[in-house]
Amino acid sequence: MNLYKKHKKTISSLLLIFILLPFLLILTTPTVSAINTELTEKYPWLKGILLLLVSFIINRFAGDNNSDPVNSNYDQEENPIIIENHLNDTNREILGFHVNWLTPDADSYQALRENSKNIDMVAPFWYTVKLDGEIETRYGGYQFEVDSFSKNRNIKVLPLINNSQENNMILVDPEIRRKAVNNIIEMVEKYDFAGVNIDFEFIPPWTRNGYTSFIKDLSSKLRRMNKMITISVFPKIDVPIEIQGAYDYAALAPLVDRMLIMTYDKHWSKGPAGPIAPIDWVEDNIRYTLEYFPANKILLGIANYGYDWAGGYGQDLSSKKAQKLANEKGAEINWHDTFQTPYFYYWENEKKREVWFENSNSLAFKLDLVEKYNLKGIGIWRLGNATEKFWDTIEGKLKN
Repeated sequence: MNLYKKHKKTISSLLLIFILLPFLLILTTPTVSAINTELTEKYPWLKGILLLLVSFIINRFAGDNNSDPVNSNYDQEENPIIIENHLNDTNREILGFHVNWLTPDADSYQALRENSKNIDMVAPFWYTVKLDGEIETRYGGYQFEVDSFSKNRNIKVLPLINNSQENNMILVDPEIRRKAVNNIIEMVEKYDFAGVNIDFEFIPPWTRNGYTSFIKDLSSKLRRMNKMITISVFPKIDVPIEIQGAYDYAALAPLVDRMLIMTYDKHWSKGPAGPIAPIDWVEDNIRYTLEYFPANKILLGIANYGYDWAGGYGQDLSSKKAQKLANEKGAEINWHDTFQTPYFYYWENEKKREVWFENSNSLAFKLDLVEKYNLKGIGIWRLGNATEKFWDTIEGKLKN
């Protein structure tokens, strides 16, 4: 038993390789996609079982015993939160995501200009890491304007870099990983960015170590340049392990300057209707994150949008558009006391539609959590979706 404890990580890794590697190759390698389709259609339970086995081994055995246990039923009393050395930190930061190409009727650049006094960092969604480690640009306009306007007002420009979800070789192939890191560094130097925001999503749990290695390599080089590294990650509580299992909170904490918890889309377009960011779920995830991250590195993800559901599918819409829609349809906006969020119903073509969204009122409760747990600040997804009252609430609670 002592021998196992001493070499648990090595033994578990060998188990993972020898027992599960053949299945991983079949189910995940692009070159055998035809086999993958045939198997998963014939045996739909196979992929699910494999994913559970891989995730269990990685999360239970392959890492440090004290590192990031995946357990949504944690006891808050048995796991006290300690906020060290930052009890008087009231210098809140506000990060805004600039995504002009995503929703044409919500102008991110105009929102940046109008609310610049309350924005400390901007993360324009401009880059994607491709399968071979090269960087693809996706500006959608306003690159020069955003960069120039922000730098002239001392707003840090941290371009968002996301991942190609077609393949995860960047996280498991050291050469591709090294190439991607070097390309990001070259890009930061070329445009004199203040740093980056890494937003890698829907990466499978078995890439956990690869993702951490990628962040570690990138962090080392950025910090030598005195540049920031920020990451956006999925929350852990009540989120499927196949979505959040790749993020090792404990290992990532010392590597990054800010970590944004994407505390939104508790209910999303392809699921049943419900609150985007219910307050109890948001608080549970804050408490969990504080077990691994110091409060002064945490940015709370803030949504300013919603979904309009009908027939099992939700169409996304901005907060201001949701408000306008309710007025046009003559719908009464209700308030859910448990979730602390607004919602309403209306009828169209004899079909009942259900809308849940975030507004300045639901925002106020989340900003109270930022104060309660002394978090560093918030990250807003995304600039251009919000009403003027939304920004008034931010200024009143965080900046004054």
